[in-house]
Amino acid sequence: MVDMRAAQELLVLVNQPDFQELVDIFVEEKKKEQYRILEQSDDKKDIFRAQGACQVLNKMKAMKTEIQAAAKKD
Repeated sequence: MVDMRAAQELLVLVNQPDFQELVDIFVEEKKKEQYRILEQSDDKKDIFRAQGACQVLNKMKAMKTEIQAAAKKD
């Protein structure tokens, strides 16, 4: 969970009108790269890294909601 102070500072960013749309575009493009690695790699380390990257990318898609929720906590 994001620290309330950091969340309040990040609200300016995540509340931009096009923020979520642009993040979704970025995340989907990066996930395509990671899926390609998952499909083509035989190296377990590469597979685990790609899985971890997908988890981080999914977390990025939820960033706006997480930051807004953390900023509202008083």
